[in-house]
Amino acid sequence: MIFDHRTYTARPNKLSHFLKLYEEVGLPMQRHYLGEPFGFFQTHIGDLSRTVHLWKYESLADREERRDRMEADPEWQAYRHKVIETDYLLDMRNQILKPVSFFNPGK
Repeated sequence: MIFDHRTYTARPNKLSHFLKLYEEVGLPMQRHYLGEPFGFFQTHIGDLSRTVHLWKYESLADREERRDRMEADPEWQAYRHKVIETDYLLDMRNQILKPVSFFNPGK
């Protein structure tokens, strides 16, 4: 099992705009291709204007297959283009995480 850990940093005062667009357009497509996110958060204290989300996959191959199908969807490509056009985001970071031996997120 692996987790895709993503952190998006929005421009000042643009996080709410990004989240609205994401909730209305991006999230439904991701749910279709990737399933439910394991977690979805925004910073409350600390580095502000950030959102963090976690996606759970059985393996790197599972992640690649699901994301490839999503990337091939013209509607997903249009959404990504819209995010770039709006210039809401400053940065996106991505890490692949594996649970430690004593944590079983499947339970």
